[in-house]
Amino acid sequence: MIYGIGLDLLDLERIERLHHKYGERFERHVLTLDEMNQYQSVGRKTHYLATRFSGKEAISKALGLGLRAPMTLHSVSIISNEIGKPDLIFEAKLRQHLDDLRVNGVFVSFSHEGSLLSSYAIAESAQPG
Repeated sequence: MIYGIGLDLLDLERIERLHHKYGERFERHVLTLDEMNQYQSVGRKTHYLATRFSGKEAISKALGLGLRAPMTLHSVSIISNEIGKPDLIFEAKLRQHLDDLRVNGVFVSFSHEGSLLSSYAIAESAQPG
């Protein structure tokens, strides 16, 4: 059963401006260590930063938490697998919170057109809370 859904819409140019202004500080604000490792090898840096920021916003909305503890920009890593599918890795406190909520799956998808990026997240539960 669906626990919650979240949608985020982001202008890639906004992320580009923030990245230009704050540089590595912005990267560290948005990305976890696992994401930072993957980020080093990607070609489209702005797109990578934008999908991670927007994806985490969408996930926070699907969970009904917003970006506040235990759901922060660093409590979930969005790592692209070998075919580009975004896999989610939750840190321990958020994983425990999801277990308490009986959320057993969270999924995120991205789409972009021109300078607009959308992120869509679904959280599922095996049973009602």
